[in-house]
Amino acid sequence: MSEKILSIKDLVIHYETDEEVVEAVNKICLDIGKGEVLGLVGETGAGKTTTALGIMGLLPAKVGHVIQGSINLEGEDLLKKSNREMRKIRGKKISMIFQDPMTALNPVKTVGDQIAEVVLLHTQCSKAEALKRAQEMLSMVGIVPERYKDYPHQFSGGMKQRIVIAIALACEPDLLIADEPTTALDVTIQAQILDMMRKLQKDHGTSMIMITHDLGGVAEMCDHCAVMYAGEIVEYGTTEKVFDNPKHPYTKALFQSIPSLDKDVERLHVIPGLVCDPSNLPSCCSFCERCDVKKPECSKHDPWIVEVEPGGHTAKCFQYTPEWGTK
Repeated sequence: MSEKILSIKDLVIHYETDEEVVEAVNKICLDIGKGEVLGLVGETGAGKTTTALGIMGLLPAKVGHVIQGSINLEGEDLLKKSNREMRKIRGKKISMIFQDPMTALNPVKTVGDQIAEVVLLHTQCSKAEALKRAQEMLSMVGIVPERYKDYPHQFSGGMKQRIVIAIALACEPDLLIADEPTTALDVTIQAQILDMMRKLQKDHGTSMIMITHDLGGVAEMCDHCAVMYAGEIVEYGTTEKVFDNPKHPYTKALFQSIPSLDKDVERLHVIPGLVCDPSNLPSCCSFCERCDVKKPECSKHDPWIVEVEPGGHTAKCFQYTPEWGTK
């Protein structure tokens, strides 16, 4: 395992309103090494984006709350930082590529000014030098540098996403969080964006968290894979181990729902039921109502995380515990 750049321990995040408390993230633990790419996968509502916003310190004001846990970036607990201190960290040490490039850019500012703004905020340089850096970043992501005077509406969806990536990488952050960076793009543009991100990540040695629904993208880009369900990490390991030998019933169901060129089936596998309500989570296994291999204890107790394969491959399931109970 390479030297850790980010370490998350027992992180719990709630969204609290007058009507309800939504338990979005529940005691997750993650370690990311320098230069490593972690894939964070799971269906909508699993808590992936909330985890990213918690790391960035961008949870919705008055509603989003970190209840417990720690988020250590190179030994510094980000949860103990003030808003002023976090502004210095965001963009410089940690950057985030947001989910929708259409809304991530300011429509009344040129793309060059938006990239230069990040550079001016985090480095001691003149505006002319910052604009030159902006042109270099546009060139790096495959856009003609002369277009730095253009506005976001003058670019296609794929080019907007490239600009968002250029903004995120402008100050060469140590950690990049990519929140479903290809969701709004067509398939051919998705492949181009993933190829470009992989190249930039390798060239700069940047650590990255890639949040996605696309298991193919995880197989292509990621060193490790964490599978989230109902705010919990239910399986974690190297991408090779998780893909070649999935252990948790939810992970297996995800793979079974992917079309295969090798198998001729009339109907793809469907996971029955719905994700449990995050405002009313059960005290037992959160997946048991949808699981086709559940045991009697699954509906009575909450399983703990156990190593299911040497090398740090873990799963949160009673199938792999020597005796059931709580821990």
